[in-house]
Amino acid sequence: MNQSLLNCCRGMLLGATISQEIINQKETVLNWQVINQKIIIDLINKETISSETCQAIASEDEQISSGEFILGILPLIFFFHETEYLFSEQLEKIERYMDINSQVIEEAMLFRRIIDLTFKGQDNLLKNIFNFSPPLEQIQTFLENHTSLTQLKKKFKQNNNLDQHYLRLSLYCFYRTPNNFKLSILQASQFNNPLILGITASLSGAYNGYNDIPIPWRFMITQKKDYERLYQQISQLWAKWAGVAQPLKMIIPLENQTINSVNMNNR
Repeated sequence: MNQSLLNCCRGMLLGATISQEIINQKETVLNWQVINQKIIIDLINKETISSETCQAIASEDEQISSGEFILGILPLIFFFHETEYLFSEQLEKIERYMDINSQVIEEAMLFRRIIDLTFKGQDNLLKNIFNFSPPLEQIQTFLENHTSLTQLKKKFKQNNNLDQHYLRLSLYCFYRTPNNFKLSILQASQFNNPLILGITASLSGAYNGYNDIPIPWRFMITQKKDYERLYQQISQLWAKWAGVAQPLKMIIPLENQTINSVNMNNR
């Protein structure tokens, strides 16, 4: 993978939204797209999540699942993907307003590391993920044994635990065709589970970038009335992450800039 981080940021944050529009599966309990926008605005303005946004997350559902929570805080995961302790501070702010299961926090921290590796485009991505999360090694077994989607659907649907294994199955769908956003999404859609679909899309979008999402799919979402504002907000979020104090006053067009990695501690 050789993508600018701006392109990958857009792919991560818009990929999940596009997949939901294209596949049109049932919605999650948490209205994660609204929460995304609230977090983006917070980060652009203050580089931290606000108490109002924390309260909005808490008011949705105090028993939120790990997958729903991750989809809701995708902008936070992007903004702090290189800095674990800063990301942890943001999670602590949210915890002040809601009782979050420890597993939810652990999986959010894990997903941040996965996204960090994904942005870096490292070889043997899946192997590196296993190094800090051995339970995910089951994915490699699925891939090595050429386990089909039909087999996996049967295996996990029998116990009605797709939500519990959303990350494992999303990584499988993504890594089965890592360089093809469309195929990964179509595979994820076979589980008929919005968490698997959304997480797969955010992973594939982060890896392949927004420009590698099929043009007809991108075109469909550009027709939405709030699309232009969201697109610009994501660009401003990236600029803020890159160290631009006032993103709206940038002279050089964002499209002409490429920043592959910035150490946030040096901002």
